[in-house]
Amino acid sequence: MIVMKRSHTLIILFIFLVYITFNLNNYIPKEYNHIVYFIINIISLIFALTIILGNKKVESKIAWTIFVLFVPVVGFIFYMILGVEYSRFKKFDKETLSEKDIDKIFYQPFNDYQNIIKKLGKRGEIARLVNRIGKSPISDNNMVKVLNNGDEKFKYLLQELEKAKTFIHFEYFIVKEGIIFDKIKEVLIRKAHSGVEVRFLYDDFGCVDLSKKIIKELKNNGIQVACFNKINFRLFRPSINYRNHRKIVVIDNRVAFMGGINIGDEYIHLDDYYGFWRDSHLLLKGTAVKDLNIVFIKDWYHTTGTLLDNKKFLKEYKSNNKKDIVQIVSDGPHNNVDIMRNTFIKLINEANKRIWIVTPYLILDNELSMALKLAAASGVDVRIIVPGLYDKGKKIVYRATESFFNELLEYGVKIYKYQNLFIHSKILIIDDDVASVGTVNFDYRSFDLHFEVTAITYSNSVVQELIESYKKDLTNSTQVMYEMWIKRSIKQRIIESLVKIFSPLL
Repeated sequence: MIVMKRSHTLIILFIFLVYITFNLNNYIPKEYNHIVYFIINIISLIFALTIILGNKKVESKIAWTIFVLFVPVVGFIFYMILGVEYSRFKKFDKETLSEKDIDKIFYQPFNDYQNIIKKLGKRGEIARLVNRIGKSPISDNNMVKVLNNGDEKFKYLLQELEKAKTFIHFEYFIVKEGIIFDKIKEVLIRKAHSGVEVRFLYDDFGCVDLSKKIIKELKNNGIQVACFNKINFRLFRPSINYRNHRKIVVIDNRVAFMGGINIGDEYIHLDDYYGFWRDSHLLLKGTAVKDLNIVFIKDWYHTTGTLLDNKKFLKEYKSNNKKDIVQIVSDGPHNNVDIMRNTFIKLINEANKRIWIVTPYLILDNELSMALKLAAASGVDVRIIVPGLYDKGKKIVYRATESFFNELLEYGVKIYKYQNLFIHSKILIIDDDVASVGTVNFDYRSFDLHFEVTAITYSNSVVQELIESYKKDLTNSTQVMYEMWIKRSIKQRIIESLVKIFSPLL
């Protein structure tokens, strides 16, 4: 029996809908053609009006309006699946209301908050804003280790998993079967048999290729498994668009991992298409581990309805030998405030010397684009590293990234392509003393649609380490020169213009 993957089903559905749309005449008696097309046009106008009067950003309104007007039937269906906002249909009503109560339970003692703010001096304004809009805790007794690439990340992860005594909280956007997953699975199962509580939270869309056999194996071996925001197509309850993009592992509240690296063999350079895969991750020890675990606890509650409020999940372990200041920031489409976007804009606006960015996808809204351009025009060293090789199956997203080059280059932003290789790191470095490392891409999905998390560090030593890694990445990159870029072909300019219109939908 052949079992078709959901991703293939969606592609076939899209092709079928497009075919039906442009061949309606073959299915409708001629005498009814004008009536059917009149009805379709009326529905198109209603949808367009709904979008225009909605609370989407201007760029998204324009893209969706054009889509539903020019490709009506397909546009209607895809808008219902991908375009409907949480703020309109309140998919997470129960969880949203409960988060206030969860915050009261978890965030009452605030980690010597005022003293840390004073210690940060002017940078305290950033921490204060992020805390105010995002309930983002900050602590100054942490050890932060930067892990470059999957081989280093998985070496430390496997070592720490072996040390687990009480619980392991495991949360990923993408988990792919293969060599590295088999190693992790073997440890998780062994730990579960030894009495360690193991919770495995995966995103339904990101793990579309994860077999039911594996899920069953994990459950049969005592691992608690939950699927975040399971895909369904119930009317007015679209679920495919809002994904959990976080990558979190918390072990006994003593150590945690977070960053850009999912679980799959491509992250250890074993995929023929990618070859070498460049990425970044963090290992954390200290109070920030508990803060990151609270992000997991909320996601687990949203998924299962079970609140993990036992003291063992909230216990803090201070780092004895380091005093790195870390602020854990999480965001998702259920929030009324654009926490991550506002945080990044604040960071960019506070820069005096440098704004160095690494992102695999660069699809900017007007506010972020203007913030970067004004910073560059005022003399701040603004640099952006993007991949030199497009992500598998995402060539159109790569073209969308290139569509922003011209306006950024005009203002003096320096853009680099990472050789002919893929770079997946999500890093923002501000001057010499602030940096963000996490799961957040510079695109609409990360800022508007995905559940994300990042760690802002205010420690000079960690930032200096990130700067040195960035410099090394620059030596492996080719700068996009404005003088050469403006000579690109008319065909490429046309493609960029078309793709840019629809970039908020990618």
